Amino acid sequence: MNGNNKMTPKRIAAWIGIVLLVGMYVVLLIEALVGAPGTGNMFLACLAATVAVPIIIWIFIWIYGMFTGRHTIASLDAMTSDKEHDKDGNVVASGKIKTVVFDIGNVLADFGWEQLIKSYGYDDSMTERIANASVHTPCWKEYDRGVMTNEEILQSFIKNDPEIEADIRKVFTNLDGLMIKRDRSIPWIEALKGAGYRVLVLSNFSSQAYEGNREVLSFLDHVDGGILSYRDKLIKPDPAIYKLLADRYDLIPEETVFIDDTQENITAAKALGWEGIVYKDYQQVKDELNELGVQY
Repeated sequence: MNGNNKMTPKRIAAWIGIVLLVGMYVVLLIEALVGAPGTGNMFLACLAATVAVPIIIWIFIWIYGMFTGRHTIASLDAMTSDKEHDKDGNVVASGKIKTVVFDIGNVLADFGWEQLIKSYGYDDSMTERIANASVHTPCWKEYDRGVMTNEEILQSFIKNDPEIEADIRKVFTNLDGLMIKRDRSIPWIEALKGAGYRVLVLSNFSSQAYEGNREVLSFLDHVDGGILSYRDKLIKPDPAIYKLLADRYDLIPEETVFIDDTQENITAAKALGWEGIVYKDYQQVKDELNELGVQY
């Protein structure tokens, strides 16, 4: 007899219930054929047993699961009863990948620099000019590195186009509204966690952007941890920030997949043995995760 046919207490209880119900209906059939006077009462007893026996079996299986720590069809999270669980009853991720690491900008939330600039009334031409002095320059990374004051960063932008100093200061005195919410992010994170995967973030992110977009970043309350670059003074694609995340969370490279919208950041992750996916859209990432055995 193979393991799938092993007679567990749950299966024994189920068989007892089936035998009891079948036996009662056989007796009912015999009584009906011979015209026994108690046929009506037997019919009512069969109806009652048809309802009661499955409930009793369900309760037994639930109690069995509670005492053994095993998940069953009667568990409160019955949808995971067919999955592997650890000794504490947590779902264990199937397949090679155990940890999913997300970038934030243009993955879990939109990087809305254009919307931010235009919110001050600038047309397309001026919006692009301001961006060329700020967002589209290497200076922007200094926001994320977290080693310069906001005034120092503004001065670096202004040096790129001194004629629009007032406009640069107007837009970048704070970064409120820089990030745009994606409604899918929290359900996506929770679906992965529910399937047993650990979920982390690894993002180039500034203190100013974090403080100005707390509501949009509410998904951070749902992940298992991660690194925002300004806190550790490191930015992608520097291998040091990947190694710091790996050390901090005991990541096993071949069991980790990183999702980022920038190819060079994925290339850096792969150089360390991680799996990597360049984000284009949700369905594309879901399909590529599925190819890696990530089911949720």
